[in-house]
Amino acid sequence: MTRPPRGIARFDSAAGMAQALAACLHGERFDSPSQSPVLDSLMPPINLLPKRAREWVYTVGGMSEGITSRQARRLDVEGVGEWIAGLYPQRTYDAAFIGSSNGALMHVAAALGVPWLPQTFLCPLRAPFSDPDDAHEGFDDGLPVTDALLRADPRIAVHHMQDPNQDRLMLSAMSYFRLKLRALPLAYREFLLRNLAPNATIHISRCTRDWPVTRTGDRSFYQFGALGGATEDEYFNGGARVERYLARYGVRRTKWDPPAPTERAPEAEWGYDVALTESIVALAQEKNWRVVEWRFEEPEALSFATADLYRDWYRGMGIESKRLVVDSFLLLDPYTTLRLRAIPFWLVFCTEPSAETLRRFLDSASFDDIDMMLFSHGTEGVGLTGIAQWRSLLAKAKREGRFLGVDARRYPRDFATFVRFDRALADLGPQYALPQPMPLAFFEDALRRQGPAYGITAHDHNA
Repeated sequence: MTRPPRGIARFDSAAGMAQALAACLHGERFDSPSQSPVLDSLMPPINLLPKRAREWVYTVGGMSEGITSRQARRLDVEGVGEWIAGLYPQRTYDAAFIGSSNGALMHVAAALGVPWLPQTFLCPLRAPFSDPDDAHEGFDDGLPVTDALLRADPRIAVHHMQDPNQDRLMLSAMSYFRLKLRALPLAYREFLLRNLAPNATIHISRCTRDWPVTRTGDRSFYQFGALGGATEDEYFNGGARVERYLARYGVRRTKWDPPAPTERAPEAEWGYDVALTESIVALAQEKNWRVVEWRFEEPEALSFATADLYRDWYRGMGIESKRLVVDSFLLLDPYTTLRLRAIPFWLVFCTEPSAETLRRFLDSASFDDIDMMLFSHGTEGVGLTGIAQWRSLLAKAKREGRFLGVDARRYPRDFATFVRFDRALADLGPQYALPQPMPLAFFEDALRRQGPAYGITAHDHNA
């Protein structure tokens, strides 16, 4: 696959998920989130370094994807759209997904054999020697960058996100700016016009999850904290867990002191900006395409629905799947999961809320084999789920529960897992040829019936 244009991070959810889905539609494994053979070859020896050295290499590697504030003024949003659209096979599709990033959605799209065009991208800005815990400094330093990004393209909203709990290592060398498309770029329009069949359906993935933010402009926000292990209250008011976390990293403060929120806005990484819907519906009306919007608040709600969808689909083929593959953030491979005839279950992150999500799912379903990936982000943050807890969930397998490409001794600094996860998944068997695509009517009917139990509702824009 081609490299993304400068200014878009490969280690982000949207880029990784789009590449994973595109690989499946090309009939290939997703074996490298970095898409860099040199970097992938270095990961195993880097994993053998002492803890602090591993953290330093991880940080420097992330900073290499960052751009400067001067480059931010020239960010090529259209180039980003061209890169995403160019990942997919150029052929006729009966449907396409657009909107919120979601790992479970990638498995749905893979089963249907259709593409997904993300709304949100991560633009990392180099900021060496930054203090991840100083919210006011981060806020002030981010204002000129936000202004530069807004000037680069009127079709985006800018969400400056500072999460010292989960992104501690990266934030010591860069700042995170998530960009949300508020109108379809030309590349998306051309891709849809060229590849969608007459009477096709555009499915909007709309995650309604929001977060307290400080507005910085008509199209810009500052978000302190993010969905994960710590609660909103802990980010803004502190608590015993925050105090222990900061002490563990030698930070003198006992809690964070972010700017006061002015309102709530779509969560920077997972939430959907409804401004995009207008241009989607307008294009669909031109071509007589249907538009169905799927709304859900919690990203992992789709994980439950996708597991149900796969189970019913397999049963229709006479297959009773007894294998569960647990994805983690951008560690997923729809292609091999399908070839294993496994049930996919995606988790947002390696935190306690995600572990509880998996626990609830396993309380209502049983599997002979459970195979689990764990995304390592290098930080022992508030709410991080320990290896022992993950092992207890694997123990719910009737026959065998195993980690896939995980070095339990080095988690959550097990950075070589990025190149081992898919190799370990590909070693499982038996594997079969890809099944025929799931019928679109089957998908839509099943999700309309089963989705409400998980907080997923359908809204038709053609009614």
